[in-house]
Amino acid sequence: MFFSFLFYVDVIFFPAIRRQCFCALFTPYIYIMLRIMRKLLSGFLVLLLAARAQAQSDQPIRFAFLTDIHVSPGIPSEKGLADIVREINTQQFDFVVLTGDLTNTGNDAELEAVHKIVQDLKFPLYVIPGNHETNWSESAAQTFVRLWGNDRFYFEKGKYVFVGFNSGPYMKMGDGHVKEEDIHWLKKTLAQKVTPGKTVVSLCHYPLGDGLDNWQNVTPILKAHNTRLDLCGHGHRLSLHNFDGIPGVMGRSSLPYKGTELPGYNIVQLRNDSAFFFEKTLTQDAVPFKAFSLLNKDIIKDVKSMPLPDYSINNTYPKVKPVFTFQDTSASFTGPLPLDGQVIFGNSQGEVISMNAASKKVNWRRKFTGSIYATPLTGRGIVTAGTVDGFIYGLDAKTGKEKWKLGVTEPVIAEGLVEGNLLYIGVGSHAFYCINIENGAVIWKNTSMNGQMQGKPTANAKEIVFGAWDRHLYCLDKATGELKWKWNNGSMQKLYSPGNVKPAIVNDRVFIVAPDRYMTAIDLKTGQTIWRNNRYRVRESMEVSPDGKAVYAKLMEDTVIAVSTTAPSFELLWYTDAHYGYEHNPCPLFESNGTLYTGTKNGLLIAIDVATHQLKWVHKAGNSSINKITADKNGDIWISLIEGKVMKFPKKV
Repeated sequence: MFFSFLFYVDVIFFPAIRRQCFCALFTPYIYIMLRIMRKLLSGFLVLLLAARAQAQSDQPIRFAFLTDIHVSPGIPSEKGLADIVREINTQQFDFVVLTGDLTNTGNDAELEAVHKIVQDLKFPLYVIPGNHETNWSESAAQTFVRLWGNDRFYFEKGKYVFVGFNSGPYMKMGDGHVKEEDIHWLKKTLAQKVTPGKTVVSLCHYPLGDGLDNWQNVTPILKAHNTRLDLCGHGHRLSLHNFDGIPGVMGRSSLPYKGTELPGYNIVQLRNDSAFFFEKTLTQDAVPFKAFSLLNKDIIKDVKSMPLPDYSINNTYPKVKPVFTFQDTSASFTGPLPLDGQVIFGNSQGEVISMNAASKKVNWRRKFTGSIYATPLTGRGIVTAGTVDGFIYGLDAKTGKEKWKLGVTEPVIAEGLVEGNLLYIGVGSHAFYCINIENGAVIWKNTSMNGQMQGKPTANAKEIVFGAWDRHLYCLDKATGELKWKWNNGSMQKLYSPGNVKPAIVNDRVFIVAPDRYMTAIDLKTGQTIWRNNRYRVRESMEVSPDGKAVYAKLMEDTVIAVSTTAPSFELLWYTDAHYGYEHNPCPLFESNGTLYTGTKNGLLIAIDVATHQLKWVHKAGNSSINKITADKNGDIWISLIEGKVMKFPKKV
């Protein structure tokens, strides 16, 4: 009402008085005085309107912050989420954010269950995936995008800009990683959208530090665009962090903890350039956690930030240098395929690329749907490529032109095996194929599986063996595809499955290491367990020696071991302390010319002398997981890293 009165006085009253003044021949002095009064009143009106606009822009923003809800149909977390949604709907929020780990294994049933529950929210919902959605997904993370539209978001509320992005890992165990194309999107979006006066709040499942291998490429972009707060999950506990100078708050999981059987969530309020955080246990009063100004960083002055990656190890071995390095503009989840003077690899934007190994010029590239996870293979002049939209392609190795295309209905993320003119490969969660690589014809198909297949199969003359994320290791007749046996470790926990394991077959035994931390020897003929041993913490990384006398395995802490393939029980032959720290990268080991190579989650390529069992050298090639180690026909060593690097090292260093 007051603003309407001022508007009437300024726009209607003063012009009417001015007309009357002229008609009555008022003196010019009175007219001048009236003009001054009008200007003063107009200025006052502008100030009041500006103050009102400022007051409106500084209206408190209140939102619910959920993370790590870990829902599976029929378990308590499903009901817990439904109860949380009902309680949120009884309160007043501007929106809800959910920063990942919606599920336990990322399968479609779990994602659909979450989606159905959160559809009842009466407030806008913004969602990003966590590692449980991107590691074991039966749809290769496509279902998440189908349900929620994208795996990143941007929106504005008042003077705040909210930006959320995916942090992986991507269809295999490893640290988090923000894909190169997402970093480009983040930089471009913030540069275009963040205007003076705007404050950025970023959201990511992983903390922007330990556990996210390329945080150092993300935080400078955020800091350059006035990011004052980062929200994350992953650790399940409400806590304060220093993310390279950005205050960070990790939200509590919705799962019950602290001695209560009740689930909970987090509440955030942004008011007067300050952030207020509350822990909310279901049906109980919100408990204050932290409150701090977004205009300074005093709250984190005593909180340590993650140190930058350390490349000083390369000074210890100065002679070890790559002779070929290529940095793609996308991430890469495949291994490299060196072939006749070229190297072929896939990237996260769906490209299969052939590059001249000498000039680094692209020979050819093919674009497909979604990310490429399956390492390209070759045989009979054909290069194979599997895609997440359910196809296997046969491409001419020299030109990249399509020779054949086979629809297999499910995502192809596993590396296959080529012998002669036959390709053996696991597809999605339900089928293993034998395919003629020359024309794409299906020789046989077995549908015994019920879990995603990621690892490379192993074969001898009569059998082929592979694992799946359904708890089982499978042995098929190589000629017919008939199931000979399937084995499991006795646990009902699917995440202990040999789903991303490359088995070894030697002396009529099958050797595996799996996430259950056991090395296991299995009778090839019967599928019966010969021995199991968990004295050494193995995981998914192993290889058999070329002479078949030893199985090598990388432990989860510092050490590589060699184990006898002939002993009646577990027998350690030797070990090497490689000083790599905690480790869970599933990259298989690789032996060539008497040197055993292993690659870590933070880009260390490690060489061990097989004869002396001594560490030969270490080279830090990057700061992300090494996907695969292989050799070309000259014996030179090739690797690829998730950060989009492809590198070659000479065989003699």
